[in-house]
Amino acid sequence: DRGDRAAPASAAPLAKPTRHNIVGAATKWEISKAAMATDPAGRAMVHHRITVRSDAPKGGAPDTKKEDFQIVGDGSWDKRIYPAGPDREETVQLKPGGPGSRAAMDRGKGHGRNWAVEGKTGAVFDIFLDPETMMVTCETPFSES
Repeated sequence: DRGDRAAPASAAPLAKPTRHNIVGAATKWEISKAAMATDPAGRAMVHHRITVRSDAPKGGAPDTKKEDFQIVGDGSWDKRIYPAGPDREETVQLKPGGPGSRAAMDRGKGHGRNWAVEGKTGAVFDIFLDPETMMVTCETPFSES
């Protein structure tokens, strides 16, 4: 057999999700019931606000904590969206204003490949996904203080 047969159904490309939900350590990896919202600035992105919890795991710097997360499409683990890269567990840290991270969505892959934001307890981050380019970025929310 030289691979002349059709690929198994599991190799079929996944349909692009019509909605996206955050899933992460803050919710004990339960898929958020609220879908990510459209970008208030009108860009073709969806976003979700993450607040660093007091009981979040310790971050890399003193006095910081980190929140790990992934994104799922259409509320389904079959459409898990995770940091692109090697097929191994890894956390990709996102920083406000920093470079984005390319996302992947391959059925059955991505377990343990998470994004994370890091900050002091109560720090707030807006996570953005561009569904067309599959880039995930992080911004500090605008505030009028």
